[in-house]
Amino acid sequence: MDSIVFSQLALNRSRTLAVVAELSEKTADVVPNGFNNNIRWHLGHILTTQERLAFRLLGEPLELPEELTSLFVNGTKPADWQTSPPDLAALRQLLEEQPERHRQRLQGRLNDKLTVAFKEFTRLDEVLVFSIGHEATHAGYIMALKKAVAAQS
Repeated sequence: MDSIVFSQLALNRSRTLAVVAELSEKTADVVPNGFNNNIRWHLGHILTTQERLAFRLLGEPLELPEELTSLFVNGTKPADWQTSPPDLAALRQLLEEQPERHRQRLQGRLNDKLTVAFKEFTRLDEVLVFSIGHEATHAGYIMALKKAVAAQS
């Protein structure tokens, strides 16, 4: 089961990164009419949500700076940011490194029980599989945002 979960996390992440491979800083920051967030926010949200699901629910420290979580947690939006978010290169690097870092730190632990309740899930494997769908949803938002930004240009 470990190899399936970790390979799917990596595959899903590679597809997300492919969607934003040629993205400019300017395009990443546009919030089109009808949207609350921009592409940069969705990338940071994917990163920080998977980190929280993988470690915080086990009662373990995150390996990302806490200020990233405050920028990208549910309910936040770029219009409310009080600090500058990471540039795209930094976000991409963190996103690229995360699946392997999670595999190294969590391999063999997929049956670990969560110490913090999250929805109906009780084990690590359940929340990691959930995070695959979560990322795919936000990758879809990113694709929609790219089209909306292009249409407004």
